[in-house]
Amino acid sequence: MTTIPTGAAAAGQAAAAGATQNAGTGKIGSDAFLKLLVAQLKYQDPSKPVDSSAFMAQTAQMQMVESMNQLVTQNAAIIGGQNSLSALALVGKDVSWTADGVTKSGAVQAVKLDATGPLLVVGGAEVPLSIVSRVSQHGTA
Repeated sequence: MTTIPTGAAAAGQAAAAGATQNAGTGKIGSDAFLKLLVAQLKYQDPSKPVDSSAFMAQTAQMQMVESMNQLVTQNAAIIGGQNSLSALALVGKDVSWTADGVTKSGAVQAVKLDATGPLLVVGGAEVPLSIVSRVSQHGTA
């Protein structure tokens, strides 16, 4: 005898395929959310239909989450751009930084833009912008 999954079990099985790709991050993607929503509507009990206001609230929540994810991505790009501009403005300036308990300093000769953030080229060293503790005009104390 074959059993047909109903209700929450069916919705969970339908969403499982879409959710597995995001299982490592613990996040549910918009595709998995939509599959879950469609399965929920498909297998709902006809005598107890889903409340339309709850459906609209779920849809609005998903749109809000998508918008917030886009804002986070855009903000990260803006911050990365600002950090790059800040690093470029330091070319020709003297900088000081502390690494492994030792304070070092030198003139910034170039900037290397890396996936982790801008790196200042000082002498032969590549110094992350985030550890710079002091900036001054070249040749001043």
